Amino acid sequence: MGNRQQDKKAVDAWYVLHCKGKQEQRAQHNIENQGYTTCLPRIKRQKIVQGKRVDCIEPLFPNYIFIQLDSNTANFNALRSTRGVNNFVRFGGMPATVPSEVMTTLLALEQNSENQHTAQPAFSAGEKVTISEGPFAGLQAIYNMPKDEERCLVFLDMLGQQQRIEIEETALRDE
Repeated sequence: MGNRQQDKKAVDAWYVLHCKGKQEQRAQHNIENQGYTTCLPRIKRQKIVQGKRVDCIEPLFPNYIFIQLDSNTANFNALRSTRGVNNFVRFGGMPATVPSEVMTTLLALEQNSENQHTAQPAFSAGEKVTISEGPFAGLQAIYNMPKDEERCLVFLDMLGQQQRIEIEETALRDE
């Protein structure tokens, strides 16, 4: 009965593959063409590209991909030789397995990332916002423009004049 438990565990085991630089999607495509199930969770990030803020979806774990294998039947050598793959992540010489609880979370993240679309900026110029953090918390402002990846410019009424201040975009919320 103990062997049957080990066999079942082997069928459901998830492993981690280290991929060549920026080749996670290539590795995923080639591995899935071999009939294996993979997981490549992605997250949405804002970046500055040619001086403009853009939203992009990137791997949550750059250079890594998760693969579900039956260790009794899987061809580890063929997987290691797959285009885009460097090798299995190993501990003590054995390919490392990922706990099923962790994989449940990662698979949910992957599903969410597939449903994400390129987002619009959080606020548009002229929109009224409320500052929720910092020394100006609770005050109303008018959103002006993004400054860099994390900061933006807003107009704040102070001493009877509009002052343009720089603030963390995460410190703003819709009015």
